[in-house]
Amino acid sequence: MITTPSQNITIQEKLMEERKRLITSFEQKFLGEEQARQAQYADQASYNGQMNEKQNKQGVGKYLFPNGDVYIGQWSNDLFNGEGVYLFNNGERYEGHLLNGKKHGVGIYYYANGNMYNGEWINDLKHGKGKYLYYIQGESYDGEWQFGERHGRGVYLYSLGDRYDGLWERGLKWGRGIVEFASGARYEGQFASDKATGQGTMIYVNNDKYDGQWNDGLKHGYGVYTMADGSRYEGNWMNDEREGQGLFLYASGDKYEGMYSKNVKSGYGVYVASNGDRYEGEWANDKRQGNGTLYMANGDKYIGEWKDGEKSGKGIYYFAHGDTYDGYWLGGMRHGFGKYSWSIGDYYEGEWRFDKMNGKGKFKGADGSEYVGEFSNDNKVN
Repeated sequence: MITTPSQNITIQEKLMEERKRLITSFEQKFLGEEQARQAQYADQASYNGQMNEKQNKQGVGKYLFPNGDVYIGQWSNDLFNGEGVYLFNNGERYEGHLLNGKKHGVGIYYYANGNMYNGEWINDLKHGKGKYLYYIQGESYDGEWQFGERHGRGVYLYSLGDRYDGLWERGLKWGRGIVEFASGARYEGQFASDKATGQGTMIYVNNDKYDGQWNDGLKHGYGVYTMADGSRYEGNWMNDEREGQGLFLYASGDKYEGMYSKNVKSGYGVYVASNGDRYEGEWANDKRQGNGTLYMANGDKYIGEWKDGEKSGKGIYYFAHGDTYDGYWLGGMRHGFGKYSWSIGDYYEGEWRFDKMNGKGKFKGADGSEYVGEFSNDNKVN
């Protein structure tokens, strides 16, 4: 919640009006009593109220400070002791219990910016249980305090609708807690320095779920991420991304187990498709890249180089029916120099373009026949 200058003026005016009312009410009630005495001090301060035989402030009285602050309430041994109201010159005020001149016990503090604290105090500091309203932000904290800071168990309501219920340390979320986001997401787990750190579970708006380790508000370490469609990743994370060894089970039935880098498959890994195909080898940028072997469900096999997920470079293709191709590939097609051997004994050795015999080459049949020359689209050029 952002206040306008006019809203700030309204807050200030209300505080100053309440200041006047409290002073007037006190003067009407107590200052006419016979026990009331008046005293002027060298620093221009003044006192009007009860005193003991030693002229120390004792009982009930009003003290006006040189800077315009006013205290009205109970005194003992010349110090604020008991119930009282301290009115600051800017309109702020404290109403509650005091001990030896300091806020101590239960009391309410009204701030000039509209904030308010209602709770326990020790030695002038918020300490114990109390509720703090942040007027400008439109937020609140209700819980335990220690030495002026949120510390212990407490609930914080954020302006956008988020809610935190858990442990605090030195003003920060620290320890176990639950955040319920206005979006519908929910985190339950460990915190440190105000952020999810340690073991925790996040349920996202789309019903995805992560259960694992966190650091500085990010998925970091080992964790399991289950997607709403049934897909699941089990493995290592770094800075909110899949990194290192992991297992990804796809909703389709496919499975990948291997290395990740910056959230994508990178390094050595094994991919098993639901149709029975299996790839073992290197990956980069989520695609087959480098050296690897593809075992196909139909019995075919390719051993060789890959680029951008396609057969590219040097490789050998073994057909289930016995044929083989040993040579170069480009974009998944035979391209460059290569040798194709038929199971019946024939072979072609020469140039290929776009998966067909194109260019210079030699064909030799099992019967001993031989042709050396040009080929075009798998045919001899006579």
